[in-house]
Amino acid sequence: MKRITFALIVGLLASGTVSAAGQDLIVVAKGVSVASLDSSLPAVPLERWLGYLRPPAAIKWEVNDCGEGGDGRRAPTCVEAILALGGDTTAHASISLLDGEGKRVTPGVWDLSIGAGYSFTGFKTLHQWAEQIRKYVR
Repeated sequence: MKRITFALIVGLLASGTVSAAGQDLIVVAKGVSVASLDSSLPAVPLERWLGYLRPPAAIKWEVNDCGEGGDGRRAPTCVEAILALGGDTTAHASISLLDGEGKRVTPGVWDLSIGAGYSFTGFKTLHQWAEQIRKYVR
């Protein structure tokens, strides 16, 4: 079963489309309580909390290899929320959901960043990341 899940994820990453398995992972990520990811935040689903930062139409969801793959190694699987902030600026929140073997793990923050062009700034907590996003959305 682990190999099948891993193969499905690899297949969806390679195809550039989101399979049913990928959609399932996105649903899981959207429902993760932000309090479980950052104890300074309220116990609301990630999707709703992100909606306080940007309108839902400005948020794109994708399943990827947490930025770790591409060289043939097994990599964890993340769901990434990409928030359009205007111009070429985007905010990225990657939530890990599967380990390198395709086994479910406790959802956790893998990476938080804001990018403008080819320059990215990383953040340690969702709280810090959100504070910076609010500066872009005035």
